[in-house]
Amino acid sequence: MAETKPRLYLWDNVKSLLIILVVMGHFVTQYTGSNEFMQSAFIIIYSVHMPLFIFVSGLFSKSTFKNDRLNFNKVIAFIILYFLLKFVIFLTGHGRPFRPFYEGGIPWYMLAMAVWLCITFIIRKAPLKAVLPVSVILALAAGLFDFINSDFCLSRIIVFYPFFLLGFYLDPTKVAEKSRDRRLSAAAAVLIAALFVCAFVFREQLYLMRPLMVAQHPYSTLWNPSLGVFLRAAWYAGATVLSAAVVCLLPNKKNRLSYIGASTLPIYFFHRPILYLLMDAGFGDLIMHGTGAGPVLAPILFLLCAVVLALLLSFPQLNIPFNKLMKIEFIKRKAHEN
Repeated sequence: MAETKPRLYLWDNVKSLLIILVVMGHFVTQYTGSNEFMQSAFIIIYSVHMPLFIFVSGLFSKSTFKNDRLNFNKVIAFIILYFLLKFVIFLTGHGRPFRPFYEGGIPWYMLAMAVWLCITFIIRKAPLKAVLPVSVILALAAGLFDFINSDFCLSRIIVFYPFFLLGFYLDPTKVAEKSRDRRLSAAAAVLIAALFVCAFVFREQLYLMRPLMVAQHPYSTLWNPSLGVFLRAAWYAGATVLSAAVVCLLPNKKNRLSYIGASTLPIYFFHRPILYLLMDAGFGDLIMHGTGAGPVLAPILFLLCAVVLALLLSFPQLNIPFNKLMKIEFIKRKAHEN
């Protein structure tokens, strides 16, 4: 009987933290225009959460290429989720006009996953040292063209792809083992502390990087478009180092929140429509302005609400329909592929 590999709870813990940060990030963006604390929180969250989230997606995408064949059923499932989420958001009143292939909101990730899986399958046998630099060069060049934006989610697909590609080529077990080095953990703690300090001390300067952090805008939207390539390169370096720091700091042991890592899809899918409804009902203004908590405590309370929402959406039962969708055989596969 073949031995079963012990579960790497590190990646459950990483995914748990990241999906909570995704929810917090969307809560944060509701008030970045009027609250300095939220701008600093935006810098902290967006410096790491999507690059690492996409890296982990690539890390565990290998099962889609079983027996050296692409599982088109998963590609189709992600496309279905893309349109379904767009429709749900449309029903909240925040998706008008309905533009099937223009997406500046959260459904982009579903379409991007479908595209990334197809592209990665095509280049899967090429060496990382060859394809990763090309993907980075294309991403740096993408910002030079104004037509590469939210149409077909093209900007985000190109800009975030290097993180997905890097994850695909690495082994989760080996990455987990190397991340356990205590010296790395100490350096990681310093880096994360520096991120928090810089986000508050240099808030005004770093917040100007917002168009780059969300990866959906060309360089022409920056305060100095001529610096676009340099700034994106710097962001890549910083996001990579900070992502590694987060992995090094999180435990490889099961804890009370580890289970959330297996329920990221329902949290990702439902949190944004619910947030739209909460904001329309005045919930955000009630917390931020109606409690009298002040410009720092009120945002903290609001972000705690984001954590609560993520926890409420993490019940395993909500994951059942998503698991079933991912297992549907839209295209029948041959018996030897199963």
